[in-house]
Amino acid sequence: MKTKNQFSGNSFRLAILAMIIGVFFSFSACTKDENEDPIETPKVTAGNAPAFELKSLTGSTVKLADFKNKVVVLFFFGNTCPSCKAAAPNVQTMLQGTFGSNPSFMLLGLDQWDGNAAAVESFMKSTGVTFPLLLMASPTAKAYATTYDRLVVIDKMGNIMFDGKQGAGSDLAAAKAKIEMLLK
Repeated sequence: MKTKNQFSGNSFRLAILAMIIGVFFSFSACTKDENEDPIETPKVTAGNAPAFELKSLTGSTVKLADFKNKVVVLFFFGNTCPSCKAAAPNVQTMLQGTFGSNPSFMLLGLDQWDGNAAAVESFMKSTGVTFPLLLMASPTAKAYATTYDRLVVIDKMGNIMFDGKQGAGSDLAAAKAKIEMLLK
């Protein structure tokens, strides 16, 4: 289980090494016990945006399949994460503000820290975001092989076209350019 604390120096290197070894051994196994909690992280490549079904802050069920033929941006956040709270207003302005009125676009926030509705509502109020926020998204983050404070852009056919590897604030310009291209 991931913690909200940052790894330091050697701990971070050891964690990365352990993940690499875990992935190596998971690929070398011939069978998989369905009751095991696998160490490997699924590899996400273009063309395979994992399906999900989550509850929104308003209580409705939201599925990726609901947005067929739309460019979908997923903003993975942690409900009390300082960098997520800092990035969210810029995500709101640069992505929702620019593309939100386009019927072929959808921006969703996914709380991968699995906070309760009150914690996610607090995130919404403190950041001023207006796009839908989804609850209990840690399994979805795992399926997308991502973490908090990341952006993922999915094209109209369900292909992952941008998979952010740095903080959302640092990836906003690249994600915006990809969205512009996909909405043409």
